Amino acid sequence: MSMSDKASLLKEIKEVFPFINKPQGLSLSFHKDGCPNCDVVRRHLEEYSGQELSRQALRYVHSEMGCLSAKGWSWVLPSLLRYCVGVDDTYDGVETEYLIYSLGPELKYQKEVLEHLSELNGPQVSCLIHFLEWCCDHPYWSGYCSGDIERAIGFMQSYRHNRKFKVSA
Repeated sequence: MSMSDKASLLKEIKEVFPFINKPQGLSLSFHKDGCPNCDVVRRHLEEYSGQELSRQALRYVHSEMGCLSAKGWSWVLPSLLRYCVGVDDTYDGVETEYLIYSLGPELKYQKEVLEHLSELNGPQVSCLIHFLEWCCDHPYWSGYCSGDIERAIGFMQSYRHNRKFKVSA
């Protein structure tokens, strides 16, 4: 997917990642009880109740994706993907960088990430791969973290294949 496909990628994101209601209480976090990190994330996200997350919320949650449940990922991804593709300021693009890292985990974190992805359907997984392909063609991201993008594409393609999702174009 080339940079010129930014509009088509945004259209795909809007089609397959509709905004959803925020998961409530413990269903928002990865660990349900006794995890101080997940407790802090739940408390911090209490002020955000809408379906679409603000830039301020994304600025906080991008580095805390590991503390979110699969339902939490499903709530965050529609806003995060739109933001990452829509922002033109790569100098301040840590959200994109962390999303790339989150989608291409090191071996020791892969089982956890598979749990985070478990609520997604086939078109959503394909869209995440399209997002990564877009990053691969992006003038900044392709140079800054090409190895991480390639690892993420491989991980997501393997996930899609192993879950036997129908491949969308």
